Amino acid sequence: MYVRMEKSMDLKKMVDRFYLDMVINELQLANYNHYQHVTYNSLLYLDIIAYKEKCTVSYIAEVLHVAKSAVTLKIKELEKLGLVVKKQSQQDKRVYYLYVNEKLLEEYKAYDRVLYAALDEIQVKYSKEDVENLCDMLGTINRHFQEEQIRVKQASIDR
Repeated sequence: MYVRMEKSMDLKKMVDRFYLDMVINELQLANYNHYQHVTYNSLLYLDIIAYKEKCTVSYIAEVLHVAKSAVTLKIKELEKLGLVVKKQSQQDKRVYYLYVNEKLLEEYKAYDRVLYAALDEIQVKYSKEDVENLCDMLGTINRHFQEEQIRVKQASIDR
């Protein structure tokens, strides 16, 4: 039992280190480029827009539990900086999807290359079963985040 707890502590430290490395890498990317005037809060919005397909103001407001008007203000600020582009849905003209600009998208791809190179190395270095186990573990982490989102949403409704 003691050994398992020790490994668990190492796992938590490694996840903390991984998260810190990801955050620092992203902030360095922003500072090395012309996005130095962008706040960390804005970077988080840009992350959501860059990685969420068919991202909308309503989606961001819902997942962040903030007023739609607050998200609209932030998106307008990012549009003025030239970082975000809105495109009208072809299916529903009332809906506008959000995208990061082409230059920023290329920078996200460069940022992703570091992670994808590490993932490629993992696929070469470890067995298929090990990779499947890692995917299962990441799925477990994702499920906990999803369950927490549901819990928080329900708690706000119950208030």
